[in-house]
Amino acid sequence: MKTKILSDKEDKLILNISNVDFETVNSVRRACMNIVPTIAIEDVEIAENNSALYDEILAHRLGLIPLKTDLKTYVKSDECKCKGAGCARCTVEFSLNKAGPCTVYAKDLISSDNKVVPVYPDMIIDKLFDHQEIKLVAKAKLNNADYHTKHSPCNAYYRFEPIVEVLAKNKDLDKICPKKVFKAGEVDKEKLMDCDLCLACSDAYSKNVKVSSGKDIIFTIESFGQLSTKEIFATALEELKNGLEEIKKEIK
Repeated sequence: MKTKILSDKEDKLILNISNVDFETVNSVRRACMNIVPTIAIEDVEIAENNSALYDEILAHRLGLIPLKTDLKTYVKSDECKCKGAGCARCTVEFSLNKAGPCTVYAKDLISSDNKVVPVYPDMIIDKLFDHQEIKLVAKAKLNNADYHTKHSPCNAYYRFEPIVEVLAKNKDLDKICPKKVFKAGEVDKEKLMDCDLCLACSDAYSKNVKVSSGKDIIFTIESFGQLSTKEIFATALEELKNGLEEIKKEIK
């Protein structure tokens, strides 16, 4: 398996993967989304809440706030020495104390670890009017999306490498391509990887263009912000490797 970076932005990584079958790549895709763990709020103790939101709705909104995750420091509760009691190795505590009138944002959550904070600080949690108040303590833990989808770190997908051949120049190709892969009737090399093999061009102008897929796979990871895209990819491969080693042991 060979991997080449095509594009590396803050929250989006595009890779060219060769010498591999799509079943293996699909395993990596599922691992990126479902096995790589992140920290999310799990338990909420509400001391005061007379806002418009019921307690359970407020707790639900807190659980869906993406949190920056430190995989080097934290472990899952069931793997921790405290056996799930909730220590500094497996649990991050947040406190929230706000009185209206005001808008309550994710940045108002005070974390016990300044490395684990909301990814999007301006996410709105609630709006408080006069004489309304929220006081609570929330505990966040490390887990993966197999437990709950709120722990998913990304969206990952793949497609085969597009091969677009212009047989006869036709400027109408510029208009019909939804991805704007053509320029002046020719393939725009900078936009080629945007082609999603929809075949709109070849269906309309089969004499002018031929579209096919190559053997290489274009793999894309879009991070939700808890982890970097490279960290998600590397962790997914490591988790898959560990899982296969476990299967080998069981077979023996």
